[in-house]
Amino acid sequence: MIDSGAKISVQDTEEGQLITIYPQLKSWQKIALRIWIAVWAVTGLLGIMSMLGTSEGDQYLYLFVFTILWIYFLYYAIRSVIWHQNGHELLRIGAENLDYKRSWGSYGKAISYDLGTIKNLGLVNLDGKTFAKTYQDAFWTVGGEKIGFEYLGKKVVIGLRLSDKEAKDVIKRINKGKRKPAK
Repeated sequence: MIDSGAKISVQDTEEGQLITIYPQLKSWQKIALRIWIAVWAVTGLLGIMSMLGTSEGDQYLYLFVFTILWIYFLYYAIRSVIWHQNGHELLRIGAENLDYKRSWGSYGKAISYDLGTIKNLGLVNLDGKTFAKTYQDAFWTVGGEKIGFEYLGKKVVIGLRLSDKEAKDVIKRINKGKRKPAK
């Protein structure tokens, strides 16, 4: 087992090594996110109802744009709560394949990658103070992938919310699986 506060578990099975990554938030972050959703929903609904009663002409365009943006951010906040409550990542390192599934409870699709075709496996390189890094590290987002590789010309990222140490350990396990001869 990787020492990471029960965030990652590793099991050896007949099909290969199974790594499960669970997202974890501190309790104050869970509470803050839920409060933010409640406040966002109430103020947005009040704003929309108020504008519906007094809007005329060009104000309907503003109301439309406001409503779309409000729904967009509400959706992503609710999605984040659901992910942190029910989501996890599954990686199975078999003799010839790396199977990956981002699971939302029981929902999710497994994708299989041929270990021999995976190229440039390593840490995702985001500069320290870029907007992308800051946004990826924010607790209210579903993101923060730390492991990346190229597969058949496409870039693939996995390993949500891992520390660099944890990501390096997972990479080491994948590389070990790549070097094992197929049975």
